[in-house]
Amino acid sequence: MSAMLQVRDLVAGYGQAVVLEHVDFTVKRGEVVAVVGANGAGKTTLLNTIAGVLQPFSGSITFDGTDITKTPAHALPKQGLVLVPEGGRLFPFMTVEENLEMGGFSRRKASDFADSLEEVMQLFPILKQRRAQFAGHLSGGERQMCAVARAVMSRPKMIMLDEPSVGLSPKMVGEVFSLVENLARTKGITVVLVEQNVQEALEVSDRAYVLDHGRFVRNGSSAELGGDPAIQAAYMGL
Repeated sequence: MSAMLQVRDLVAGYGQAVVLEHVDFTVKRGEVVAVVGANGAGKTTLLNTIAGVLQPFSGSITFDGTDITKTPAHALPKQGLVLVPEGGRLFPFMTVEENLEMGGFSRRKASDFADSLEEVMQLFPILKQRRAQFAGHLSGGERQMCAVARAVMSRPKMIMLDEPSVGLSPKMVGEVFSLVENLARTKGITVVLVEQNVQEALEVSDRAYVLDHGRFVRNGSSAELGGDPAIQAAYMGL
């Protein structure tokens, strides 16, 4: 299986502060890869740097065979790379359908856009019911689903999700993670999942990396890491 994403010797941070130190990270085509770790470990910084929101201090990022290290954030969705930030960041005074339309801006042909919208409504039936409702009036779980659906509108090769379970009820957490797994298994979308909810993340992912103070300290199959007593004690409360 070929690599969809390759991060090599990445150093990144804010101002003079280094957050990520010489990080190497690979995601294969069609995989679900989890990045787990405590608050402040650098997980969001990693996603923001890959997505072009932050420019790295050094290192390289290759996506689908193309060097994107210096590619600006707005150009990446057209290349097939989409970030769903923590909280989703919907437009609250726009309807659900209008939010989805914003995700489809890179589908230049009207027919492509219409097909994408129909596909998304089938994948997310609750959004079909809510299509005329303001996004700000959705529940937390519905907002998260709308944010993921907006990303799917661009027909991405890879979606990066930053803490999709934050603020959700346990039932809704399960629904969101099932949806993420479904996108990978049935649509072939590669997924990078950043999560503090380690147990759920390991259950839906193929492989996982453990980030601690800006460095990857462990990586391997999700089943292997989930059964590791040290990981259970440190991150799963077991």
